[in-house]
Amino acid sequence: MGPAKTQARPGGVDRMLQYETVFIADSTYTDEEIDELIKGYDQVITSAKGKMLKVEKWGKRRLAYAIRRNEEGVYVLMTIECPPSLVKELDRRYRMNDRILRHLVVRVENEAQLGPSPMMKPRPERDELLAEPPLVS
Repeated sequence: MGPAKTQARPGGVDRMLQYETVFIADSTYTDEEIDELIKGYDQVITSAKGKMLKVEKWGKRRLAYAIRRNEEGVYVLMTIECPPSLVKELDRRYRMNDRILRHLVVRVENEAQLGPSPMMKPRPERDELLAEPPLVS
């Protein structure tokens, strides 16, 4: 794979594109540390004239397989708007943090849905269980 091409406008100014980025942090992070981590990424994004459109903390979840001996991780989804040149910097910052187990940044072709993602919606099975009256024996 070759280097990513920058989408520059005439005059050399990067145009703003939408991206979704998900990272899995070490499960030892506290909620306050996750908030600080998100705040740090927000500062990087805003310093590049970008903006954070949505943040969803999916919380601690069991991993499908162990990553660096971790069985659980804290998942965070961010929808951002930034110049393409910032993606490389975000990738570098994710890689520099030893407590970020995995990350992914993808470009959103159509404008991102700013409502809750499917991960934030309750599972139908959970809804059914909550709606059923308790069994009495």
